[in-house]
Amino acid sequence: MAWSILESWGVQLLQFLTFLVIARYVDATMLGIVAMALLVGQWFQMIILSGISASLVSKGTADADLDDTAFWISAAAGALLLIATFLLADWVERTAAHQGLGMVLRWLSVANFLGALNVVPQAWLTRALLMRPLATRSTISTLVGGIVGIALAVAGYGVMALVAQNLAVAVIGTIILWAACPMRPRLRFSREKARGVLFYGRHVGVTGAANFFNANADIMVIGLALGGAATGIYTVGKRALLAANLMLARALSRVALPVFSQLKGDPPRLAKAFLKIVSATSSITTPAFVGLAIISDEFIFLLFGPRWAAAADVMRYLSLFGALQAIGIYNQSLMLAMGKPQWQTWLAGIYALVNIVTFFFAVEYGMAAVAAAFTARAYILYPLSVWPVVVLLPLGWRDYWKALGPSVVASVVMAVFLWGFRFALAGQAPIPMLLSTVIAGAAVYMVVLGLVGRTIVIDMFHFARAGGKRVSSTS
Repeated sequence: MAWSILESWGVQLLQFLTFLVIARYVDATMLGIVAMALLVGQWFQMIILSGISASLVSKGTADADLDDTAFWISAAAGALLLIATFLLADWVERTAAHQGLGMVLRWLSVANFLGALNVVPQAWLTRALLMRPLATRSTISTLVGGIVGIALAVAGYGVMALVAQNLAVAVIGTIILWAACPMRPRLRFSREKARGVLFYGRHVGVTGAANFFNANADIMVIGLALGGAATGIYTVGKRALLAANLMLARALSRVALPVFSQLKGDPPRLAKAFLKIVSATSSITTPAFVGLAIISDEFIFLLFGPRWAAAADVMRYLSLFGALQAIGIYNQSLMLAMGKPQWQTWLAGIYALVNIVTFFFAVEYGMAAVAAAFTARAYILYPLSVWPVVVLLPLGWRDYWKALGPSVVASVVMAVFLWGFRFALAGQAPIPMLLSTVIAGAAVYMVVLGLVGRTIVIDMFHFARAGGKRVSSTS
């Protein structure tokens, strides 16, 4: 978990800094075109590759025949996507009416194919809880990709700077990953293992399809209804949320599936671990995302510049969604670990349907309305995501909400305090306002959390101390 946290923080900081610099040299339309092209890779990852990966990780133990079979399935899927993208890219460009989209799709299809080749070695390392090589691979490839992208953006290459950045990350990451993983695919294919992968993966894949629309329907609707420039602005507001969410939550959730899979034979122990990890995550993510919502104006102005000011409202609403998403990830991991992927499929399908319908009505009122609708849907339907948890584990609704209570109460108190605090400082320059808000908010949150959730503070201290020792001993 310590290595996963280091990877997540390092990679997301590098990616965000790269995005921050490149956004100052390319216009909103270019960002929008690349954001739409990247949806193909996300679709492939969430619908096809995630099912293959989950079937390997949830196995819990090594299985060479399963790994070989899964590799050839993923490689074949990647090759088919590569060919289809090259053949259909021009048609997609004409249909979407975004000039240059076809060229970007073709270049990025190479990165998608490499992603297919990487599924099995990445799952192999994750199943073995070997997070150090994964952290090394992600950090180095992201750094090299950032250098390439920034250099080309400064030199005036525009959209190709974004394309080259993604390609560099894919190529370097592939080289490092295969060098670190001892597993090598053999020319073996088991029909029995293939049926197992496809049977398990079909539920994860359908869930991935629904999750894809949950995560990206807003960009798709805005791209089609409002155009590339609006999509670029929306992407800037959403990118800040993605960076924060991946830094604060994905590091822990990446470890959740293999850990939950190993503990599923001991339900009481699994329930205790689940509540502890949800509580620990919420104690970090909830105040962070609430704080991002409060400082969104200064954040966008200082980091991206005044021409991206319209992204602040998008960031404000989506940050509140991020606070919920950070803990909701564990519910999905639990269902996968307990062999109930079909449950998540139904839930994700409901969310996707509601999202798409809601966005088509909200887009008429602009980007901020779409972001607000996204967040409102998440909070209204979240109890549906908690229901499988109380069914699969020996705990009740009260236990779940009790685990979240201290961080939520402390975050609400912090938000109320900061509302009055910022009102009293109205008229201050962006930098003093940002710094004073962050310092005052952090102080208030820690004081209140210490009063209402002292156990959480102690647990987080021990976790940080143990994680630091573990990283030092393996370095």
